[in-house]
Amino acid sequence: MLLGGRVGLFRLFLFLAAWSFCLMSHAEDRSRSDGFDSAYVHDYSHMLTGRFYVSTKYNKLKLGGLGGVPALVYKPNNKVNFGLGASYRSITLNIGVGIPGLNKDQDEKGETKYLDAQATIHTKRWATNLFLQRFQGYYLEPYTKEELVWQQSTWYPTRPDLVQYNLGVSTVHVLNNDRFSYRAAFNQDAWQRKSQGTPLVGGYFTYFHLKADSSLVPDVLAKRYETGLHLRRGGFMDVGASLGYAYTLVVQEHWFITASLVFGGGLSAQRAALSTGPEQEELRTSAGLGWHSQYRAGAGYNSERYFAGISINQENIGYVMGERDSFYWSVGNIRLNIAKRIGVELPSIARRNRVFGGS
Repeated sequence: MLLGGRVGLFRLFLFLAAWSFCLMSHAEDRSRSDGFDSAYVHDYSHMLTGRFYVSTKYNKLKLGGLGGVPALVYKPNNKVNFGLGASYRSITLNIGVGIPGLNKDQDEKGETKYLDAQATIHTKRWATNLFLQRFQGYYLEPYTKEELVWQQSTWYPTRPDLVQYNLGVSTVHVLNNDRFSYRAAFNQDAWQRKSQGTPLVGGYFTYFHLKADSSLVPDVLAKRYETGLHLRRGGFMDVGASLGYAYTLVVQEHWFITASLVFGGGLSAQRAALSTGPEQEELRTSAGLGWHSQYRAGAGYNSERYFAGISINQENIGYVMGERDSFYWSVGNIRLNIAKRIGVELPSIARRNRVFGGS
């Protein structure tokens, strides 16, 4: 049953990715212009871009306390990966594996089992994030095992019973797309030569599910947190619109810093089981408002042939609801990229890409 659920979620993720790509490609095809203003952006998507990267993907859950009590923060034991990848036109492929020697801290933070698929689709006019995650096994901050009266062998208090999965898509339209390129900082197949910014407008859809053997709030801390945060399991669906702004500062044509902030709001529907005692729970269904924030940032060196830089991409989802207004979750990744553009054009791929409307 679990395997079937994972396969079903992964198929849905692939469907959303294909659907988003087709929509953006169709929009690009309908409104195609001569390309970027070359005084500001050089487009190298017609060239093969190869890259080496080091990355980590992550998520976390945060539950705020009452009267200044520290928030409960659940984090998985993340892995650091390295890999190789390539981009051509609108097609990107990356293959990574764990770095030996850097992922051996299970005695401190416990073991996390996970499925993590994150994708970004950057065209001239659109920037889209897609994510599908399933994590089992978290460690807890900022409390110690002694404060929680937990008998465990790990350094941090851990919850191997805690399972969460999330599925989502967020997209923004780049309004000043002739003079600003997301791809320059995050896909390494363009070069932003002059400073420029752009307003952003878009939307999002997310689904989040969690389950555990007992409340997310440990028994000894029960009175320090709202009863609506004593979650044992639940499903949260959110949809809304968003606005934002992005800007790239370019120094001496090659050095850059890119920052992007997007904020949104919309509707949230929730069905959650709250722990009310040993082996007891109360099931509640509610609806209200939710919020969404996204930030992207990147910095590094860019030129006609070479790119070196670091980037971060994070989505945060929370709720404007009395019983859970201090609960939010996030998903993101950090990546170091070193890339080289190769003067090779692949005619068969280019023709196929034009048939499907890619940029």
